[in-house]
Amino acid sequence: MGIRDLFSSAGRSKNKLDKLIRKVEGKYIQSADRYYAMQQLIDMGTVPALIGVMRRFTIAASKSIEDEEEKGWLYRKLVGLPPEFILPAAKQFCLDHYNIAWVLRIVEDLATDEQEWEIIDAILENHPPVYERDPTKKLQLLTHLQDIDDPQVAPLIARYLVDPDEGVRFRAVEGLIELADPVTLDAMIAAVASPEEDSMRIRNRLLQGFASLGWDLSAHKDTIKANLGLDFEFDGTHVRAK
Repeated sequence: MGIRDLFSSAGRSKNKLDKLIRKVEGKYIQSADRYYAMQQLIDMGTVPALIGVMRRFTIAASKSIEDEEEKGWLYRKLVGLPPEFILPAAKQFCLDHYNIAWVLRIVEDLATDEQEWEIIDAILENHPPVYERDPTKKLQLLTHLQDIDDPQVAPLIARYLVDPDEGVRFRAVEGLIELADPVTLDAMIAAVASPEEDSMRIRNRLLQGFASLGWDLSAHKDTIKANLGLDFEFDGTHVRAK
């Protein structure tokens, strides 16, 4: 095989890959055509092909029922693959794309704890609590994190109490209240008292959380009293809703 044939073959493979990915991402094409394209990419089995088929999770097809059925089908297909086959593609997908919820589910199902944390740590490193135009990945990552039974989860989520995006901060608050880990109390108190926190929704949710958790806040009584607002009261130990 000559050098010209080699490049021609590579070019044809790249064109086929791109064509199949376009079909996978086609919101308005026939469902059968998307299924065919997804199966072809899975059969190719390369990292680019698997990343390409995962892009199906990032679009919403025009028919909502078909959309969910196709995503469920693809999810089941991918979790049926050997972990060493799918995890490298899953990691790269999570680093390169924003809509990662479905792929994180695949990681959770297939990866060991060590492998899952390797992927999560890589995402966290690329998306610290600083401004981003699109907070989608942070929101989905925080939701995924709170379902992991690991003592390092709550402190990681607490880092996002200072994220510039109000939605990310609120998601972090919700996660910390659900986890109910006292190790994050100081960070939550700091969030209530922060002069930079301009969201009443977040302040009120934190106070609601303190009330529902029943934590002893006597060590922070001055801070709590200064930030109670009109809907809560404090007896020197516990916050209660009025």
